[in-house]
Amino acid sequence: MGESDQLADLLQELKERSGRSYTALASRTGLSRSSVHRYCQGLTVPASFGAVERIARVCGAGQEDLDRLYSAWTRAEEEASGEPEPELQEEPAVASELRPRPASATSRRGPPRLRTLLIALLLGIAAAASAVVLDGLPGGGPDGNVDGGTDAKEGGGPEAQHVDGPYWALAPKPLDREFFGITMNTDTGLMPGFDVGGVRLWESETRWSQVEPERGKFDWEVLERSVRGAERRRLPVLFVFGGTPGWAAPGGPKTPYLDDSRASPPDDLADWEHFVEEVATRYRSRIEAYELWDSVGAGSHYDGSMTTLAEMVRRAAHIIRRADPDAQVACPSFGRLWEPEGRALLAEFVRSGAYEFCDAAALKLHPRRADGPPEEMIELAARTENIFRKNSRNQRVWNTGPGAEIDDGAKLSDRRANDYAVRFFLVGLYIHKSNVDRMYFYAWGSRNIPLVVQLVGGRPTEAGRRIGRLHGWLADTRVSSCGKGRGMGLPDGVFECVFQRGRVREPEVAGPWLAIRWTQRGRASGRLGEGAHLLRRMDGSSERVRAGERVEYGETPVLVEHRA
Repeated sequence: MGESDQLADLLQELKERSGRSYTALASRTGLSRSSVHRYCQGLTVPASFGAVERIARVCGAGQEDLDRLYSAWTRAEEEASGEPEPELQEEPAVASELRPRPASATSRRGPPRLRTLLIALLLGIAAAASAVVLDGLPGGGPDGNVDGGTDAKEGGGPEAQHVDGPYWALAPKPLDREFFGITMNTDTGLMPGFDVGGVRLWESETRWSQVEPERGKFDWEVLERSVRGAERRRLPVLFVFGGTPGWAAPGGPKTPYLDDSRASPPDDLADWEHFVEEVATRYRSRIEAYELWDSVGAGSHYDGSMTTLAEMVRRAAHIIRRADPDAQVACPSFGRLWEPEGRALLAEFVRSGAYEFCDAAALKLHPRRADGPPEEMIELAARTENIFRKNSRNQRVWNTGPGAEIDDGAKLSDRRANDYAVRFFLVGLYIHKSNVDRMYFYAWGSRNIPLVVQLVGGRPTEAGRRIGRLHGWLADTRVSSCGKGRGMGLPDGVFECVFQRGRVREPEVAGPWLAIRWTQRGRASGRLGEGAHLLRRMDGSSERVRAGERVEYGETPVLVEHRA
């Protein structure tokens, strides 16, 4: 992990502890929102420790926190400059954006106490003066630095440039069918009772230990039932490898599952090769894609080294492509990505070179808590994208949703469940800029999760029906852009993704299009633009509208259709 990452992790920890959004921190520190975001993401090292200290103080940091931050900032600054800092340095004439003078060994342990006290006093006055600003605005949480509004002044300098436009925009492109995926939690072979685009087999009693309970002896019944169920619905299948049989790793720690599965890799990788070949050969042209392990980062699922995992990936990818050249291969899904340790493990795996053998990276992108807003995934996607970028990779991502690591007992109300289920996929479109092109909702069939979409043998919940309705809204459309707020000509805090109907026209020729809009929290209203004629709601109702008419947006997404 680089020094800038360590500094960023300390700042992010303080931010999360304080519960404040980037916008709230910006308003209280006098820094721009984009600067606070960059510092907490590790994308930029602040030019002065004063910026770090302002953020820390607003987050309630104590002296020990400041000492750790000062040490981390000094190391990050040295790393960024590529030169060691001299023992003694004269105070520069212009000190506001240059590093502070470490006048003695004691000053290296942290900023002077008197200076710290004065800054704390000034920040306290500033915070009191601005206590009512911004915290109550919708969409004030992290949003991947796409605020759309004008940033606050940083360090007394000029306002940041205001730029209109979306977070991302491309030539209109059809959504892959598999984008609307869902992880199965059943061994029955039954499929969701609402429209989805693909299924992921993991919580489906199809672990390696269950399919090959004894070396060379296979039980295909459950896996065959699941694949046939998907085939009847014409749903592409993503099969997940994992759960080493006890006979292949007798000394390995057991997984949380009831069967005799182990979290360690097999003692002999020849056993792994044999199993992968058996599955890929038997299901040639029937299983569309393979994920090469689940929940790396959670010791309960994988406790081996990244070197061994990379070698397992290399061998499995070669076998699968030989047995079924049309099948896609996703590298193991990494979890615990909100934690520094989880991100460090992912970075180590990226450096191993294993992604050279995969079509996609499986990642567990999810809110910080089980009941957190889906929009928090925007920040996490940016963090993981930065890991790939630092290692010179531009990697497709399949989001396999949260796992047991964030099962904190939270249960969503009906209203929040209905909204969150739909926004999970909409946020997936929003983070398309971070190369996310599949979303697998976790999970179908179970009741022991925060958000239930359908129980096995029961009818879909309203949340499940709304996922199907969103899927129907977007059938035969092409996505062209996503953005937020004033940059898109919308009220602050309103997210938007834009789609075109019919065949693609020349960019300068306007055609019929539709926009789905929502907020992370709260409500906002705005007037409809030219061509608006129909508003559809997630409960299935619709109403005629006209350009210039004022519409209220909230946490439940709505669709606005526009004529050519």
